[in-house]
Amino acid sequence: MLFKSLKSYILVFFILISTTLEAQFSLYRDTLVKVMVGGNELNNGWACGLNSPVFASIDLNGDGKNDLLVFDAQTYRLSAFENSGSTGVSNFKYAPEYLSICPDNLQGWIRTFDYDNDGDMDLFSYNNGGIRVDRNDMNAGNGLYFTNISMQLSSVYYGFHTNLYSTRIDAPALVDIDNDGDMDVLSFSISGSWIELNKNMAMDSLGNPNSFLFYNVPGCWGYFYKEAAKNKAILPVNATCALLPANPFKVNEENQMMDSGSSIWAIDLDGDGDKDFLCGDKVGRNILEVNNCGTIDSAYACAQDTLFPAYNTSALMRDIASPQCMDIDNDGVEDLLVSNFNNSGEDYQNVICYKNVGANNNVQYSLTQNRFLVKEMIEVGTSSHPVFFDMDNDGKKDLLVSNDFYFDNGNTVSKVAYYRNTSTGSDYRFTLMTDSVINFRSYGLIGAHLAFADLNGDGDDDLLVGDADGKLAYFQNIAGVGQSAIFIFSQAYFQNIDVGNDAAPQLVDVDRDGLIDLLIGERNGNLNYYRNTGSFSFPVFTFQTAAFGNVDVKRSGGNAGYSKPVLFDNGNGYELLVGSYSGYIYDYTNIDGNLGGAFTLVDSSYKNLFEPLKATPAMSDVDGDGKFDLVIGNQAGGVVLYSQNVLNVVNENTSIGFNAEVYPNPVKEQLTVLLDQNISSENMILNVYDLAGKLVSHQSLNSSKTLINTSFFASGFYTLILSNKTERKMIKLIKSD
Repeated sequence: MLFKSLKSYILVFFILISTTLEAQFSLYRDTLVKVMVGGNELNNGWACGLNSPVFASIDLNGDGKNDLLVFDAQTYRLSAFENSGSTGVSNFKYAPEYLSICPDNLQGWIRTFDYDNDGDMDLFSYNNGGIRVDRNDMNAGNGLYFTNISMQLSSVYYGFHTNLYSTRIDAPALVDIDNDGDMDVLSFSISGSWIELNKNMAMDSLGNPNSFLFYNVPGCWGYFYKEAAKNKAILPVNATCALLPANPFKVNEENQMMDSGSSIWAIDLDGDGDKDFLCGDKVGRNILEVNNCGTIDSAYACAQDTLFPAYNTSALMRDIASPQCMDIDNDGVEDLLVSNFNNSGEDYQNVICYKNVGANNNVQYSLTQNRFLVKEMIEVGTSSHPVFFDMDNDGKKDLLVSNDFYFDNGNTVSKVAYYRNTSTGSDYRFTLMTDSVINFRSYGLIGAHLAFADLNGDGDDDLLVGDADGKLAYFQNIAGVGQSAIFIFSQAYFQNIDVGNDAAPQLVDVDRDGLIDLLIGERNGNLNYYRNTGSFSFPVFTFQTAAFGNVDVKRSGGNAGYSKPVLFDNGNGYELLVGSYSGYIYDYTNIDGNLGGAFTLVDSSYKNLFEPLKATPAMSDVDGDGKFDLVIGNQAGGVVLYSQNVLNVVNENTSIGFNAEVYPNPVKEQLTVLLDQNISSENMILNVYDLAGKLVSHQSLNSSKTLINTSFFASGFYTLILSNKTERKMIKLIKSD
C-alpha cells in the first residue's frame, strides 16, 4: 500500500512538472541575507516595520518566556517576535511562522490576559463596538492554538444586557482590579470623559474565573474625570462624581470630551495593593499617571503626574502615547513600553522603552531607548518604497528605500536610505551607508517613488521621482560612466506629466522598440502608459492610456489602489506584478502584442504574498542564484525579503557549506533531521514549506538530531530548509498517507 501511494505521488508530481515547470516555485521569507548598520547585523532587518504598534505579551513556543505579538493599529498587520533573550537581556527575533496560527482579521488593538488562569495568555481585540476573545489552548502536542470564545463580550448597563462598550481608537485596560482572580475591564465611558469599571462577577457567582459575567459599576472609577482639552485629570474634592451626569448616555456640553482616541493601562505602581492608572490620549503628547489612594474595591484618585515618569524622562509621543507594561528583559520585573497609537503619530522614534530598575511592588522606570524593536529593522518612517539600483557602479544591485515621509519636529520629510550591496561570495548582505542619500525636503517632494534609466544618452542612469502630487521630478546623474552616481535636481515638473496622486513610476521598454518607456502607478489603482516617441538621447514620453491592460488593483469596496508596477521578462515574455494598497500583489500576463488590450489577471494574491498596507514590490537577484527575489515595502515603513524556493525536482538537495540528512523520505508520522557531527546546531532553524510556499512548520534546533512531528501535514510535497546565520540547505520532502 505504501509503495502504491508513493508511486502515485511521484507520478502526479512528474505530471505537474511536465505541464507547469516554469510556474513551480514559491517565495519564502528569507532572513539569511544580512542587514548591517554601523558594523553590526540587525536582529530583524527584514521584519516589515512598525508605525503604530500595540504590544502584547504571550508565550508562543511554550518555553516559559514572554514572547511578543505586535499589532500595528495603522496597517492592521499582526507580527510575532520570539524571545531569545536571557535574564536581564532583551532579544526578540521576528517569527512570522506563528501568524498562521493566530486569529485573522484583528482590528483596532490587542491585549493579552490569562482570564481562565491556565497559565497561557489569551488574546483580546476590538470588534465592531465591543471586545473579541480568543482563548489560548496551547498544549504539548499541538503547540499554540486559539479558540474563539466570543466576538463581543457583554455587560449589564443600568439593568440592560448589551455589548461591553469599546471603540477601535480606545484601547482598554484588562486587569483584575479587585484581586479576586477574574478579569475586569477598565475603559473610557461612552462620553470619553471618565473611566468606568466593568466588574467581572465570575468568581463571586461561580467560584471560578472561566466565565465573563460583567456589570457596569455606576459612576466614575477613582472619582476623577478627564479634562476636555488636555491629557490631565480633574481630581475629586470629595468622594462623589457630582460634577458628572448621572446617566453616562446623556452628556452635557460642559463635561463632554469628544471620544478622540486613547490607550490606558492599570498597574500597582507603589505596591499598596490597588491599581493605579496610566493614560495616553489624543488631546496631549504625554502619559497621564493617576495615583490611587483608595482600596481594591473603591478606587480614589489622590494625585497625578501629567508628565509621567517625571522623575526620569517623560514619555512624549506625537499623537496618543500608549503605555504597555510587560517584562522585556527576562528579569521577572515588568518594564514599560510607550508606543505611538494613532495613524498620524510618530513613525520613527515610536517605541520608548523604560526598564523597571525597581521592583514589581516599587516601580521605578528608567529610559533605555526610544526605538525598541524598530531599531533592529530596515525602517524608514511612513510607507517604504524599495528599488534596486547599482549606486556605486560595482556590478551589484544596491537597495534604495524611499518613503512617503518621516515626522521631523512637526514637519514631514521624504528622503532615501541607501543600503549598499556588500555581499562577498555566498555571504549576502546590505550595509547602510546613509539614511539620506537624497533628501527631498528642499524640493518639496513627499511620497517619493524612484525609477532609474539613462534619460539623456550619456551612458549613466538618471533618476525620476514620482511624488504624492502625481507629478515627476527629474534628477540628472552627473557622475559619468562607471562612476558612483551623483544626482542633481534638474526639473520639477518633468514633461508636464501628472497622474493625479501618488505617482509610482517604472522606466522600462514596454513596446520592445529599444527605447525606454514609462509606466506610472497611482492612488486610483490603475496604470498609466507613456510611450517614448522621442529618441534614446532625447526621450519624449507621450501619453497612451490611463487604463494600461485594464489593470485595477482596488479591492471591492475600497477607494484607493496605490498601484506600483514591476514589468519584467520571465523568460517567456513580459509579466506584470502590481503592488496595491490592500497588501496583495497582482499578477498579469498576455502583455506582449497586446499593449492596447486587456491583460490576463493570473492572480490577485501572487504567490500568497500579503504585506499590508500599500505593498510596494521591487525585484532583483539578491542571493546570486540566478532567480529573481522580491523585496516588498509597506505603509509601516519596513521591508520584507522573499527569495525563490524552486519546487521542480523531487529530492533535489541544495546546500551551502554543511551536510544534513532527513529520514524517512517519504515520511508519515515523524521525521528525523540529522546534522553532520562537525556542524553546530546553534542558531540553526528548520522551516518546512508546502507547494504554495506557506510555512507549515518552524523549529529551532538544539542538538544534532531532532525529531519533527509530521502527522498533521497534509499528503503531498514539501521543501525543508535548514539554515543558520551564514548557511542554508534545501531538501525536498514527500509526506505520504
